[in-house]
Amino acid sequence: MPPSRLHTATCPHLRSSSCQRVPRSRFFSTTTPSHRPSIGPESPNYIHVPRAPQPDAYYRPHIKGILPTPRPIFPKHDKKAPEEKTSQSYLAATIPDPSPQTLNAPKPKDPSAPRRLIEWKSKIAEHRRRNLRESLLELRDRKVKTDTRLASRTAAKQRLREGLLNAPTPADEKYTAASVLQSSLPSRKGLQDPDREARIEQKKANFAAHDAMKKAERRNALHTLYMNAREFIVTEEKLNEAVERAFDPYSRQFDNESRRGLNVWNLGYPETVKEQLDRANKGEQGRAVERSSGFSGVTDQRMRRIGEALTGGKM
Repeated sequence: MPPSRLHTATCPHLRSSSCQRVPRSRFFSTTTPSHRPSIGPESPNYIHVPRAPQPDAYYRPHIKGILPTPRPIFPKHDKKAPEEKTSQSYLAATIPDPSPQTLNAPKPKDPSAPRRLIEWKSKIAEHRRRNLRESLLELRDRKVKTDTRLASRTAAKQRLREGLLNAPTPADEKYTAASVLQSSLPSRKGLQDPDREARIEQKKANFAAHDAMKKAERRNALHTLYMNAREFIVTEEKLNEAVERAFDPYSRQFDNESRRGLNVWNLGYPETVKEQLDRANKGEQGRAVERSSGFSGVTDQRMRRIGEALTGGKM
């Protein structure tokens, strides 16, 4: 059946008010809306929930960059700066008046010369000098007033604090406080120290001994540096000799018992700490020759140290 006939059959009186469509009221529903099939069930908008109108939050625009801290005209550590920077000598050196040559300069004879420009520049220069002079004086006055007000406020706070610290105990706290023996109350005199003088003398002696030990170590280090200075390379001739001696292909300084060597690795690996300890303690891993030699190596080192201690320098 065509749509026109269907509509006529269902509603014969087309223009009647009873057949007019009435808008339906919105209601809460948990069913999937038919007009939004593209929204999946994982979306928070899958179930339509009416929301109350809410005004937008206030947004404060972000201003990029920061303003630099103004340079202090009168430094805090210099108390004479306000008076020095407002003196007549400082103002005369900083804001000099126009020179006589400038004031008595001959005016251009050409009528087309920029006389108005010259007059305007002189006027602007005078304004700058006056503004700078007045600003320095006003800043000086403002700084003096600020410092005076801050000093008076600080002094008042200090007096109030001293008064509260030295004030006697109020009567209500005194009568309601727990009973405490007078000997148990905290004393401001500090604890008694009968051995103070002896301990101070002992500290002085320890400090003097430590200072003497440091001086002896410095003297020993200086003497060691003096003794080792004979081997320092300070000239080109010594440098050339050291290079030739180290890289001489015909030198036999790296030869061992079995073959000739070209570098220091032919003499074997350096001795480890464990091997040194085993040799000193005569452990099981010590060599047979060294074990048979006894304590000669250690004795030689000890005798060398004793000689250095007796002579006061390296040997």
